[in-house]
Amino acid sequence: MPEIDERSTAAALYNRCWQLLESDARTADDDVELLTSAFTSRHHWLNVGQRDQWITADWMVARAAAATGAGDLSLTFAQRAYAAAQEPGVPDWLVASAAEGVARAFASVGAVTQRDEWCRTAQALVAQIADPEDRSIIAEQLADVLR
Repeated sequence: MPEIDERSTAAALYNRCWQLLESDARTADDDVELLTSAFTSRHHWLNVGQRDQWITADWMVARAAAATGAGDLSLTFAQRAYAAAQEPGVPDWLVASAAEGVARAFASVGAVTQRDEWCRTAQALVAQIADPEDRSIIAEQLADVLR
């Protein structure tokens, strides 16, 4: 059996998640692939990544779960990502992104009050992102939560 390049596999599966998330015609089978890709990417990142990749992997599982109607699963992984993002040295954009993930997860379970609280938290964190491009990306993701 050939050896798997786990880093490349993790990144490719993460990118596949984005392709599926951005699809205008995602099917039920695509939703299964989205969740499978998110979990498989996470598995590989746990083997070869570091803290930032682990946080991002949990965030992507939460994002995929929210998009596929698995709100409780989304909330579990979003909260894991945010808790890990509180460690010293986590990049500002990743802390804000993790908060956005919690807001999205609460939205996916219909918890409007908590969604709004987390949106305010995420907005404050987005405002603190030093890099304008990173700030713009996370701000757009947050705006999507309220749509």
